[in-house]
Amino acid sequence: MQGKKTNQTLRLALAGMMVAVVMVSNYISIPTAFSRLHVANAICLLAGMLFGGLQGGIIAGLGSALFDLTYPAYAAEAWITFLMKGTMALLCGLIVSSAWGRRKGRMALITGSLVGAITYIVLYISKNYIMLRWVRPVPVDTIAPALIGKLTSSLINGLFAVIVAPILFAALLPALKRAGLAHQLPSINNAKQ
Repeated sequence: MQGKKTNQTLRLALAGMMVAVVMVSNYISIPTAFSRLHVANAICLLAGMLFGGLQGGIIAGLGSALFDLTYPAYAAEAWITFLMKGTMALLCGLIVSSAWGRRKGRMALITGSLVGAITYIVLYISKNYIMLRWVRPVPVDTIAPALIGKLTSSLINGLFAVIVAPILFAALLPALKRAGLAHQLPSINNAKQ
């Protein structure tokens, strides 16, 4: 009984720490004319890789939404951020978790990262189109240039995330195993690699 309670406490502590890492990663950014370049998407994908689909999605969404709540300009859309970043990590985590135990780990990391990043880009551009077209309407002829600018930033963020998240995962996995923490993470609980 005590061991089960300790495991649950440790899992909760690891999840809370990852929420904080996701939130802080949003601050590491470079503003652009239409958006910002940041490392947060890579960390959201990493949350999915480490914690699996559902838990990783909640962690990524919560950390990103908390960041939005610290900026008045983003606060109203925190729930949208929660859903979009959560979906990105959810899909990545589901792919990694489903393939990891079958010795397809490396390919799963790449595939999960790609699917997660592409999904987020589609959701982000769709959200911005809806916002520009119907929520905060702007002249129709300005929508395409604004979306192209946002797409450019999103593609750079996505490419960075697809490259960096698997590298971070590969770097962290041996340390997590040595520390005896790997078995606490759902997606790599039965890792054979």
